[in-house]
Order: sequence, then structure tokens, then C-alpha cells
Amino acid sequence: MADAYPAPAVIEGVPKIGFGVHMCPFPGSLSSVLEFLGDPVDYDYVMGVSGACFRRVWNRDDGGNVDLMYFEPEPYERILNALGYEFRTVPRSDKAAMVAAVKESIAAGRPVLATVLVGPPEVGVITGYDADGETLIGWSYFQDAALPGYCEVPGWFEKLEGGPKVGLIVLGEKTGMVPTAEETLLSSLEWAVDLARTETRPGIPDHILGLAAYDGWADGLEVDADFTADDARVLETRRMVHGDQSVMLVERHSAAGFLRDMAAEVPEVAEPLEEAARLYDEVGDLIGKVWPWADDKGPAVQQALVDSEQRRQVAEHIRAARGREAQAIGFLEQAIGMLKQ
Repeated sequence: MADAYPAPAVIEGVPKIGFGVHMCPFPGSLSSVLEFLGDPVDYDYVMGVSGACFRRVWNRDDGGNVDLMYFEPEPYERILNALGYEFRTVPRSDKAAMVAAVKESIAAGRPVLATVLVGPPEVGVITGYDADGETLIGWSYFQDAALPGYCEVPGWFEKLEGGPKVGLIVLGEKTGMVPTAEETLLSSLEWAVDLARTETRPGIPDHILGLAAYDGWADGLEVDADFTADDARVLETRRMVHGDQSVMLVERHSAAGFLRDMAAEVPEVAEPLEEAARLYDEVGDLIGKVWPWADDKGPAVQQALVDSEQRRQVAEHIRAARGREAQAIGFLEQAIGMLKQ
């Protein structure tokens, strides 16, 4: 039977994604797709409901600590259910199923969220395909910055390495079955507290999570043997890990924005939400202390990290951030108690 879908097929006009637009790949990619579909959503709302702005994962040797997909499928299930969208996932291991899903969704005029484009297995947006699906077209957070538009990825499946189980998140219709603001807030706060209080998870072996990850981050900076000047490869890993942690610190500003917006939606818990938002902003504002280098190019930061005194100063600011975040979590727990009364 002949393939019912044309090749190539490309949806034009999907908004660009990237770190210069939105910092976190899944929320940024989802924001792009929904804007294209005429149903824009606030980025901070996606960050808050998915839990992206509340996460912290640390392992001293993992250059991908920042990857939200460590928590799959929870982040995208939470936000898509809150927004009232039907959706399905397709395993990253099933090439035929992914190609079929891409063709069907593109034919329906819907870009596809995917972890199978350029670079690390973070979410990007498939906007089309060519060569009967052997080439995927779209936006990736990690595509060549010189490209003026979509990237094209021939032989994409053969290039895949280890990563998340989910390859595609395919949006369906919006059902209108949307939880109330109170229901969404309560669920999101409980998830935020879970992310903060849970120190280990079975699916993320050898990693420390939540508030405890701040301790791992700070303590790790004080291990002088891990920052020897004569091992550029190890120093690059240390820089990447510190950069990932710093990104998650900045993303606490999205937590503050989400909580303030929800305080307006659910005024009966406005007071603890506003207090928590203030503290999360203070956490995010510490970025200048935690990443104090004006020249953030790799080699320069790597050499700066050799300085043990500077690392210890940074570690103290990390511990200050942890203290403020612990206070913020206390206010979230207060709000949860009030919502359950």
C-alpha cells in the first residue's frame, strides 16, 4: 500500500526556540508549538506546572544534570493535562512508529515535540520531514547557530545515543477538560515540594536531588583534588556541571513568576505564595555570586575553577541559596495545608 503522506512535508512559521528565547528546552519547545497553534501559554506557567523551575539534580560527573527528561513522563503529563490537551508519546527505540507519528502530525498541521534532533536528548520541535522520514526538519536548542531557519537531520535515528525513553510527544486536540486553578495549584505545589524533599529516585541512579543537591554542589566545589589544573577534560566536566546548576538557579525566577501569577488566581493562599516567590527571586538573584565570571568562555571558567579560594566563596553563596529555598518550600507547604482545609 502506498504511503498516504507526501515527502517532503514542512510546516512553515513555527516560532524559533533556543536558549536566547527560553532557557529550558521542554517548556520552551512547548511554548513555541502552542504559539504556532494559536493557543499561547505563559512560559512561567509551563515551568511551574511541569516542575521545571523547582528541580535540582546533581552528580559531579554528569554534564547533563540539567536535563528535565530525567523526570519523564511527569513534567509533560502534568502541563498537558493542566492545559487540557490530548497527547501520546512514542518510544525513542521505535523508528517506524516515530516516523509514522511525525507524518500523521505534520499532515494535521501540528509540529511534534521530540528528543531525537540535534545534540543532547533534550526536547526540540519537529516541523517536517524529507526522504520518507529518513530526514527530520525542525528547531533544536543545539543546532548550528549560523542556520537562519530550521535544521535538517538526515540519518537521525542512527545517530541516537542513550537518553530518555520517550522519543516523541504528539499533541492531539484540546478537550476543554481543564482542572480548576485551585486543583492545578495544589498539584503543582505538591510536586514542587516532592522535588525539593526527595533526595534520590530509582530512575536517576548516583544522583542527589532537591535541597540535598545544593549540599552536593557546594561540597563538591570544595574537593580540591577534583579541580587540578593539569586535566582539561575533567575541568571541562566540572565547568559543565557548575553551569547546569547555575542554570537551575536562574530558573528560580520562573518559580517566582509562576507563584505570583497563581497568587492572583487563588487569592486565599496569596500570602504564602508571595513570600515563597520573594525567596525564589532571591535565590535566582544569587547567580552573579555563583557564576561570577564576566568571561564565561569555557577555558577561562575552567581555569577560574582551579582557584580553591574562589570555589569556596562560591560554595558559601550556594549554601545561602539552599537556605532561602528551604524557607520557600516551607511557605509552599503552608499553602498546601491551606488549600486542603
